[in-house]
Amino acid sequence: MKRFSVMMMMCAVCLAMMAQGTITPQARMKIARQKAKVARLDNGPAMAPARQRTTLVVKVAEENARETFDQLRAAGAKIQGRIGQQAIINIPTDRLDAIQGIKGVQRIDIGHKGKWKTDITRNETGVGRINGPTAAMATPFTGRDVTLCIFDNGMDFQHPAFKDAEGNSRFKCVFMIGDESGKKFTIEDPEAGTIEFPGSIYDTPELIATLTTDTSDEYHGSHTTGIAAGSLSPMGFGGMAPEADIVYIGLDEDIDDEAMSAYLEDENDIIELVLSFATAYARQSGKPMVFSGSLNSHLGPHNGTGTAPEAIEAASTSIIPVMSAGNEGGYPIHLYKKFTETDSSVKTVLAFMEEGDDYVISDETVGYTRTGDRLGIKVSLVTINQFTGRTKEVWSTEEYTATPGCEPLIFTLNSDDDATMAKYFTGDLDIAAFDNGDGKLAFQTMMEGTFKGLCLFQLTVSGSAGTEIDMWDSFGGFNFFELPGQVIGDNEMSAGDWTCTPGVISVGAYCVNTDYRSYDGSPTEDDEEDYTLGDYAWFSSYGTSFNDITQPLVSAPGVNVVSAMNHYVLSEGENVLDGMLWQGYPYTAETGTSMACPVVSGIVACWLQANPALTTDDVKEVLRQTADNDNFTAHDPVRWGYGKINAAQGIEYILATTAVRGIHETATKGRGIIHDLQGRRITVPTRGIYVKDGQKFIVE
Repeated sequence: MKRFSVMMMMCAVCLAMMAQGTITPQARMKIARQKAKVARLDNGPAMAPARQRTTLVVKVAEENARETFDQLRAAGAKIQGRIGQQAIINIPTDRLDAIQGIKGVQRIDIGHKGKWKTDITRNETGVGRINGPTAAMATPFTGRDVTLCIFDNGMDFQHPAFKDAEGNSRFKCVFMIGDESGKKFTIEDPEAGTIEFPGSIYDTPELIATLTTDTSDEYHGSHTTGIAAGSLSPMGFGGMAPEADIVYIGLDEDIDDEAMSAYLEDENDIIELVLSFATAYARQSGKPMVFSGSLNSHLGPHNGTGTAPEAIEAASTSIIPVMSAGNEGGYPIHLYKKFTETDSSVKTVLAFMEEGDDYVISDETVGYTRTGDRLGIKVSLVTINQFTGRTKEVWSTEEYTATPGCEPLIFTLNSDDDATMAKYFTGDLDIAAFDNGDGKLAFQTMMEGTFKGLCLFQLTVSGSAGTEIDMWDSFGGFNFFELPGQVIGDNEMSAGDWTCTPGVISVGAYCVNTDYRSYDGSPTEDDEEDYTLGDYAWFSSYGTSFNDITQPLVSAPGVNVVSAMNHYVLSEGENVLDGMLWQGYPYTAETGTSMACPVVSGIVACWLQANPALTTDDVKEVLRQTADNDNFTAHDPVRWGYGKINAAQGIEYILATTAVRGIHETATKGRGIIHDLQGRRITVPTRGIYVKDGQKFIVE
């Protein structure tokens, strides 16, 4: 295995400077991959080591935090955000050895990516009863004076769904992570000092008027934002909170810097940075904020201890995070195995995405033991007999083994470095086996590239007798095609790792509309799916994590939800149906927990208008008390959480319970104060409870 020893030696050189203990194996793998990519460059001069930079998330101890941040800056780090005790830093790669020795640095990790996981919807959820033309309440609850922060891409900034009745944009701020040409966003942190966020912000009407789209070939962001906060259209399409302030965090993927991308991985789409910005903006604005994230990830231990869950938990003390549970509820995304003396290994294959004549894979897997003192991992390439489905191993790595207290084993390889591998696959393979530091052994694999013919990666995991392990795959699942001789996964722990924390509202999807209404009237593959009105969507993720967090917390409509579409996606002259256009801009239907998440986010924004003091725990209690339950939820409660969200019942519960925690305002004798009580004018001094702008006032 000479070819492997060459790469392992390279990785050893890359990582020798890093002392064990503070830097996670995932971060080691990323840095090794980045260095290998730089070493393979054929065009142009090599980038000087001092110019090679990487973005990481550093956890800093509370004690003497100011001193720790000063030393990080002295080592060359730029502080680009902070969420709780975690800071997002950008640093020259050759300075990583220096920051590991800094007192107070507890963990160095990568930033975490996620998968982007209404007229009928508004009526189904009771939103129509609290705002809009048919509202039954004298004071409409529309999300006014509440901020909805959406993290996504594919936004059409000039779509009428995001303008008020006078034609003014409802965007209050847009944070473009990939755009370094505009206005910078900085904050003063009492311990970290001045923090300058990467990218640019647009926070005036003049600046926002210059925006077109963040990603011209995607419309996910327009769709989710329209569901949460879209203005009401004449066709009846509109968001849950049509008067909420909109803050949008986008990835400007239309900026293509080939020179930099040749050297660096995409560092921009990290949830820790996004949450840091959202909480900082919420503090500056002084308004309550709901954060809507239609994405999640399986790359973590599913027990709330990862970098991303800790960031979400920290954010929940100042904003209310609402996130998708995931779209893997119908896939074999999870695999559990307990090894014995006679059954000490498991073999399974990973899925691929077919794209034209090529077979493309972009996949990551992780595994964490519950018990055990040895964990082995090996990756092979197997060909598939198209008649029998049986596989044949044609190439393999050696087995990499983790034991308690071991140093992390990192293996990274590109097909250019291995002729046999290149016969079957073009791309990158990374493997890590390590002690996770919490009593668990773990592994991670990353594959990205193209197969040459009908071929798959096979994962072989082994362990000592009594070892129990849980594994998650980021795409498709384990043995999705049910090939003979390969173990099939399950969907019983299909909910994401990010929402394995108490400080988040996780959302599942159910069906209230079986009629797919595309912008051009064309059918989609989803038309053939079997949905039952009122029942959960087959794809909606669920499960109980190892810290006993059950997902989803609540369910919302997520099948065939109509919302705004980014018109830049459309080809010139492409047909759009008249009933799917407003002022020349398109609408379309989409399906997923990505759609269910902003339904809940928008409703929570309306609830915050009724009581701006609501905390994340308060919102969870409102959901517990007011969600609808029926025969569908009773039949399979684990997939529903508290049940189906009901906006109107939530408002009624909040108004009935707010008084005891209301805003206390004492009237000055001899001076009258006028309040608005559901449309009636009340003049005080008169003792009692009043409502103004959706807020309760107690006059004593």
